[in-house]
Amino acid sequence: MARRRVDVRREEILDAAVGEVTRRGFARTRVADVAETLGVSTALVFYHFDSKQRLLAAALDHAVGRDLDRLAAAISRPGTDLARLRRILSLYAPQGSAPGWTLWVDAWAEALRNPELRTHCRTLDRQWTDAIAATINSGVEAGMFVCPDPESTARRITSLMDGLSVQATVHRRLSRTQLRTWTREYAAAQLAVHPDALA
Repeated sequence: MARRRVDVRREEILDAAVGEVTRRGFARTRVADVAETLGVSTALVFYHFDSKQRLLAAALDHAVGRDLDRLAAAISRPGTDLARLRRILSLYAPQGSAPGWTLWVDAWAEALRNPELRTHCRTLDRQWTDAIAATINSGVEAGMFVCPDPESTARRITSLMDGLSVQATVHRRLSRTQLRTWTREYAAAQLAVHPDALA
C-alpha cells in the first residue's frame, strides 16, 4: 500500500481507529493496524497520540460523540421532564444492530487493564447519569416526580439498563421489548408515575 501524505488529520486517525476496534476489539487493535488502514507510518499515529492507550480512549470518545450529541439534543428539546426522560431512556437503550453498545461492552472489559480507557468510560457514563439525574430533579421540583434522591435513582436506572443491555446485545437472552418494559416499569416505580407515562 502506498504511503499517504504526512498531514493526515487527527479525525481521520480516530475514524480508522474506531473501524479497527469495531472489527478487532480494543485488546487486539494495534497502532500498526490503524496506521496500515490509513497508509501512514505508526510514527505519524504516535505523533498525534503518544500511546496506544490514549489512542483507544480517544477512539471511544470519538465513537460515542454522536450519541452524546443526540443526548444534548434530547435534553434541549422543549417539553415536560417526563417527555425528556422518555427520550433519554430511549437513547440510552441499544438501537438497531447496537454497534455503540458492542463498543461500550468491549471498552468496559478493556478498561479493567487500561487506566486511560477506564477514566474515559467513567466520564462518559457520568454524562448520561447526570442528564437523567438533572431531569429527575427538575421533575421533582415541578411536582411531576416523587423522588427523595435523584442522583442515586439515576445511578440505579443506568445500572439496570447496563445489565439489561448486556443481556440483550451480548447474551441475547432478553428481547429489546422486554428491556424497554422492565426499564420503564422500574423507572416509573422509582418516580411514582404510571409506567405508561414513560412508554
